[in-house]
Amino acid sequence: MLTLQGEPFRFAGTNLYWLGLDENVRGTDHPTYFRIDDALKTARIMNASVVRSHTLGTSLGCAPCIQPGPGEFNNDAFAPIDYAIARARAYGLRLIVPLTDQWGYYHGGYPTMAKWLGLKDPEDFYTDPRAKAAYKEYSRQVLNHRNPYTGLRYKDDPTVMSWELGNELNGMTRDWVDEMGAYLGKLAPRQLISVGRQQGVDTAALTSPEVDIVDVHYYPSSVLTMAADAACVTGRGKVYLAGEHGSDSLTAADALALADDPNVTGVLSWSLFGHADDHGYVRHDDGCTLHYPGDTAAMRTDVLANAALAKMIGGQRRLPALPVTPPLITSVTKQSGINEIAWRGTVGAHTYRIQRSVRGAHGPWTTLTTTPVGDNDTPWLDPTTPHTQASYRVSALDRAGCTLVTSAPLGAGPSEDAEVDTLQNWARMSAHSDSLQRAPDGDGDGVRIAPRPRATAHAAWKVERPEAFTARFATRADSALPTPEVTQDGTTWKQVKPVRSTTGGTTTLRIEPPHDTAGVRLVWAAASHPAPLTCLTLVRKAASVATAAPGAFRQNPGDGATGVPVGEPLAWTAPENAAHYAVVLSTNADLSDPVIDVAGPRTTSYRPPVNLRPNTTYHLRVTAVNGAGSRRAENAPLSFTTSALTVDDFEGYPDGAALSAAYPRDPGGGPVALSLDSQHADGKATPCAPLTTPGPRLLGNRPHPAHHTGLGRRAQPASLGTAGRHRGPKSDRPVRRRRPLLGEGGIPHRHRQRDRQRALADFTNSPWVTKRLLDLTHITQLSLYFNGQAGTTWIDSITATD
Repeated sequence: MLTLQGEPFRFAGTNLYWLGLDENVRGTDHPTYFRIDDALKTARIMNASVVRSHTLGTSLGCAPCIQPGPGEFNNDAFAPIDYAIARARAYGLRLIVPLTDQWGYYHGGYPTMAKWLGLKDPEDFYTDPRAKAAYKEYSRQVLNHRNPYTGLRYKDDPTVMSWELGNELNGMTRDWVDEMGAYLGKLAPRQLISVGRQQGVDTAALTSPEVDIVDVHYYPSSVLTMAADAACVTGRGKVYLAGEHGSDSLTAADALALADDPNVTGVLSWSLFGHADDHGYVRHDDGCTLHYPGDTAAMRTDVLANAALAKMIGGQRRLPALPVTPPLITSVTKQSGINEIAWRGTVGAHTYRIQRSVRGAHGPWTTLTTTPVGDNDTPWLDPTTPHTQASYRVSALDRAGCTLVTSAPLGAGPSEDAEVDTLQNWARMSAHSDSLQRAPDGDGDGVRIAPRPRATAHAAWKVERPEAFTARFATRADSALPTPEVTQDGTTWKQVKPVRSTTGGTTTLRIEPPHDTAGVRLVWAAASHPAPLTCLTLVRKAASVATAAPGAFRQNPGDGATGVPVGEPLAWTAPENAAHYAVVLSTNADLSDPVIDVAGPRTTSYRPPVNLRPNTTYHLRVTAVNGAGSRRAENAPLSFTTSALTVDDFEGYPDGAALSAAYPRDPGGGPVALSLDSQHADGKATPCAPLTTPGPRLLGNRPHPAHHTGLGRRAQPASLGTAGRHRGPKSDRPVRRRRPLLGEGGIPHRHRQRDRQRALADFTNSPWVTKRLLDLTHITQLSLYFNGQAGTTWIDSITATD
């Protein structure tokens, strides 16, 4: 058991493996201060008290790494690590830090050291004296580093709860664990030592007296296995940690069971990502990514389960309050004359409200989003963009829809784009001096850029079609401001006189360079206290304008088309210079009482949120819109009729062998005999031989013949008709299908039962299938189960009906 200030310490949290070195930045580089701060605050919002991060300690073999090559150490690589440890400390979070890795990922590991030493077998790392010495030297460099934010060496900072010998070290020997555990334990006597392998409890870790915490990983999560491993570990006097578990496979019931198990000290999900620097979330597709509050219904469930576990297992410890950072509008840009607004999100926000003012930054404000939007909706298009100056602001809302905090406004004129350089990286600059340094500003939401004291520096941006250039500075009155310069040819620079204003502690420089300007830069002279740049807003002539309505285009399918699949998206050709589209779909020729009436889609297809009804005639009108006007499709409105869905009528099989090939029996089920019965009154049928073994049995798996056409609708799901009879025991009722697998899962909906039919709402995931939302447009397989009843069932057809 762990204790903290004399009290038992149990915890849950997550993995933020990239805090010291990032692979999600168009290559390998240091993460920005904003991303570090945002992710740590998000972990806290999800009730985490501990975070595990590989790259706070494992960083070998690349230019921005702690150890780029053998014998080399890069002190600059500690900058994001220093900041992450300091922010974790400020938020009351503890850290688990691996010092090497089993795998040759982008941040390196022991295979990197083995390669440097010329070891033929990477596993010799555990026995080769040179490798042991290299590992100790690397660990010493990391643990002895002094953090400028805290004044503490890493080995003395209680924020680092545990140094992990390495991540998923499958080949460890007992001698190696003893030696390295003792070395780190002597180097950092106030911090714990942990270690584990990829799967299962590692014997060396379990038996070594130098190890405090045994780390075990689970993909997918398994509460039964966790409980057994935890009992094994605690039975040997060690602390049990589930250092990684698949976040998408933990249920609320699992969370309760883990919280109630006293042998389970810690559980950490894999893995959490926060907001991106400009807009939306950081994307990392490994199947276990979490965003708060969740991109989909399934992810929102995962977030709630992991947050509930952290709250239950961690108890009611008092932690520091979290600062709430307002959203930051990063751009208002024209798309064919229509304003598109992008913003950087707020930790803890569930949705956002967008407002617009046409009278300047002080309002009055009109709300544009009748339904709140999420982080995945940015950039957001304003379909009602006025032909005047427009300012926007974005409010972050909590789960109840109450305002948490509101952004500063950002505006653009009728022919302007406005963009903000967040200064979190060098991506938007065209050039900069090496003497420029970046440091966090405030609580991590912003940064300050300035040269080293007594050094000169410059930062340059390309400015095509400029109309105004604004730079905002947070500086002391005696600070040395930079000088703005412009260029017409990209080589020769000329000073320009800015308009200067000061409000509070912020000095603003505004310049309006000539219209043939190709670039602008700020130049710092050598000074003891150079003024730091904290924000830059660039306003210029819009790159995507509209002088006429969109060009001609046509809708699909052709007018009068029949047999259109119900799950097929509505589509049309691409007109010239369209910003977005308005789509109206109705079962009435005059388009009244529309099934769909939506404005804002930006691509040339639109998938309705519900499947269309089979065997139904619809009328469609698509209108293209830009800043100069709108144009309907040339063939709008048109009508089309959807197909009636027959999954299988069993009329196309020449013999029983073909039928059996189409419906292979699950080898784990009982005996099922398939045959064709051409004498059945309704034509061919598929009688099933008597089932004599108790328990559910599978009739067969039938690949759906119309992949991507779907079965039924989301909002009012179709039923799966079987037109079947059952002869034998309990033959007065239709055969009950028990938990069949239909594509990707089930959605509970109110539905109407019919004689000898089952609605799609009855079909849910089989217990061995990872939970996820059923997409009725992508059903690819049908499985039929029985309940061990002896008898014969005839199935004439399987159809999707309204």
